[in-house]
Amino acid sequence: MAEALQVPTHLTVENADFSRALGWIDSAVVPLADAKISVRDLGLMYADMTYDVVHVWRGGFFRLEDHLDRFFASMAGLRLDPGMSRDAMRALLADLVRQSGLPDALVYFACTRGMAVPGTRDPTASANRFFATVTPLVLRGQPAEMQRGQHAMLVREVTRIPASAVNPVWKNSHWGDFLRAAFLAKDAGHDVPILCATDGAVAEAPGFNVVAVIGGRLVSPEAGVLEGISCRTMFEIAGELGIPAQYGRLMPEQLAAAEEAFLTATSCGLFPVTRLDGAPLGSGVPGPVTTRLLNTYYARKNAGWHITPVETILATTDRRP
Repeated sequence: MAEALQVPTHLTVENADFSRALGWIDSAVVPLADAKISVRDLGLMYADMTYDVVHVWRGGFFRLEDHLDRFFASMAGLRLDPGMSRDAMRALLADLVRQSGLPDALVYFACTRGMAVPGTRDPTASANRFFATVTPLVLRGQPAEMQRGQHAMLVREVTRIPASAVNPVWKNSHWGDFLRAAFLAKDAGHDVPILCATDGAVAEAPGFNVVAVIGGRLVSPEAGVLEGISCRTMFEIAGELGIPAQYGRLMPEQLAAAEEAFLTATSCGLFPVTRLDGAPLGSGVPGPVTTRLLNTYYARKNAGWHITPVETILATTDRRP
């Protein structure tokens, strides 16, 4: 008998208490509705910013240090300074979650260029700004959606922004290509677009890495994409389960002929892809490798794998700037 997907049923919009959502802005914790930045902030005006999103599971951060690694690397690449140490940021995020009282949450944090100095467009003259929010965790893929899977479209009219222009390893909000492709996919009756790089190889989807199961092996694009922590997580689980996994060049025809495929993201772990360009991908339902990976992911998290309790952080982290 085939293994069934085991997706939590309680992390829904209906069960989410958004009255607990908070923001940290200008050195103060405020209700989310009161967390505001200026319309003249260059992060808003020119997407001159970086951000990251980590989730809290049963009172503990999942892979927080990996997210902080990526955030600080992105800030270094984009020449942004949050004005605080890594220890202080870790404590700030933990305290924000503690004050919300949310056991399962999404924590978004960002550093923007800040306000332009009048009379100049010199980015080095601006004072950078850090802010963070905590909201209830609502799974992007609810159980019925997971069983159906995503219906994806390879959008060939829009290519992913090349890394020579905007480095995707530095997490950014330059989503013009993603949004244009999303409208094209929706117009054609599909759920999500998958973009290719300028050389024709598969790149990524909006907020998702792409993983194909080919000959029993996981394959995910190695270049021109965000280095996804959820994708890395699935590769680690695959290694423990004896499933080969590699980053490499993935062509559209290989994806179309794959036995299975899925997308990875913080808000869902993975999301099965069951149709591509209107045709069934593999058997047209979440496959056995996809199912085993997702079920193991939840079982491992429930057992504390890569989980750092919020209270442990608050008790042990140096909060100095």
